[in-house]
Amino acid sequence: MANFSAKILGNSVSSMTAQQALLANASNNIANVNTPGYTRREIDVQTQFDPAALNGLLRIGSGVQLGQISRVTNSFLEASLRGVIANQGKAEVRNDYLARMENVFSLTGPQRTVGSALNDFFSAINQVSINPSSLDLRLNVQQRGEDLVSTIRSTYNEIANAQDELDARVPQEVEAINSFTKEIAYLNGLIASREAIGVSAIDERDQRDSVLAKLSQKISFTAMELQSGMVNVTLDNGFPLVSQETARKLSVTKDPSFATGDLPNSLSDGILSYVVYNYGTDAEPSHLDLTKTIKNGEGSLAGVLQIRGYADPSNTSPYEADGELVTLAARIEMLTRTLLTNVNQVYRGPDEDGTTPASSEASSADLNGNLAGVFGLFDFEYAGVKDVNNDGVASASDLAATGITSFSRLLKLGFSSPEEFAASRDSNPDPGATSFQSGDARNAQAILDLRNTTYAFALDNHSFNGTFDELYNATVSTMGSMKASAQIELDVAKSSYLTASNKRDEISGVNLDEEFANVIKYQKAFQASARMIKTAKDLIDTIVSLI
Repeated sequence: MANFSAKILGNSVSSMTAQQALLANASNNIANVNTPGYTRREIDVQTQFDPAALNGLLRIGSGVQLGQISRVTNSFLEASLRGVIANQGKAEVRNDYLARMENVFSLTGPQRTVGSALNDFFSAINQVSINPSSLDLRLNVQQRGEDLVSTIRSTYNEIANAQDELDARVPQEVEAINSFTKEIAYLNGLIASREAIGVSAIDERDQRDSVLAKLSQKISFTAMELQSGMVNVTLDNGFPLVSQETARKLSVTKDPSFATGDLPNSLSDGILSYVVYNYGTDAEPSHLDLTKTIKNGEGSLAGVLQIRGYADPSNTSPYEADGELVTLAARIEMLTRTLLTNVNQVYRGPDEDGTTPASSEASSADLNGNLAGVFGLFDFEYAGVKDVNNDGVASASDLAATGITSFSRLLKLGFSSPEEFAASRDSNPDPGATSFQSGDARNAQAILDLRNTTYAFALDNHSFNGTFDELYNATVSTMGSMKASAQIELDVAKSSYLTASNKRDEISGVNLDEEFANVIKYQKAFQASARMIKTAKDLIDTIVSLI
């Protein structure tokens, strides 16, 4: 007689064991419903068959057996989520810093801008052109001129300081990246060693996915899982950040080995740093430049480098670098250099010395009869010789000879008292002889006319044709476009993150309603199995009583 009672008992015990495991797994899922990076677990349960037939006919089976516990995940969704995290990381940096720059160029608010300072300066010149003898009006020109140079300096320095701040952030970002890649490499080894002997490493895999998500917030990369369970992480140019259990540590330097000469200056006359990997030693470095690769990707470090700008080691000027801050600074510097050259040339007056055609003698004077200097209206802080060729003309070659790259930081007014403003021009037509008439304002009018003069502004890779107002208005428009683009980019990134996160959670997240339903189902199954044990006992008792 077949021992079906034993079958009932065996199947019921295996069922109770399985239901307990399923209940424990559901309990763990519920406990981690709010744990960041947690992936829902599932236990594989399988029918356990009896290999031998009963009486040659029946193979009822031997109950249920537990398979492996696994993470419910989708590698495509995980990669997509990392991608949008990287997009958002870059967008947040760009939007934050461009918002700061937008305030500098704002058309509203109490802060004085270059545009409003230019308008006030030319308005003051206009008043002097009507009444050049008024010391009060001349004092207004001096004050508005000081406001203009102060605003240009502060605006430029605000941009340069932002670039320095971003540059100082690069090592912090790289340090975080190195920390994440080191942890990924460690978890790679842990996962591979455990799974090689059949031990589940689901918690370690969760932790690694969480670290990969943190890394994606900094830079964009490609992650590829190997058969061993390890993950290789590579940059867009193929550089292996993590190769199995090896993490390659990035570094930041301002003295890269690939530079063949002097590196270009930053906007504040410093040096921008480079993100590199050193194949050599500290004593004899051999740097691989990864700055441009990272900058062209996504993540917060990419955002930092894009706003800050990348200076090619072969560049000779800070304005040859790319980046939004460089573009804005170049516009201000173009305006400054035009004030120092073209405007000063007009302020000094036309050359009337026919005997020395190679030089230009001033034909404008102040109230005291003093002739205007070469840099008489706008000047700059510099202890060396400014008119290098001594031709009496403020020119671009004079500026270049000083070796200064950022004149906006050094700009100052060329006169220090109201009487020193040269409003009149020489009325004597004889070469070498000068005569100035009281009430003459032709020089002031000539300066006023410059407001509507079209200039070919140019500086390295940047150029613009237009008036002073048009240049500044175009700069404000460029700034607005940058900020609007950054805001749109951020909004899209946030929306994409929400969509990708929800998609990921649909697959991998813990659904409390589903887990509660599972708890009831597993509990009922456990209770039914316990009842079957009692039934089997009753059957055995009946059989025994009949013997």
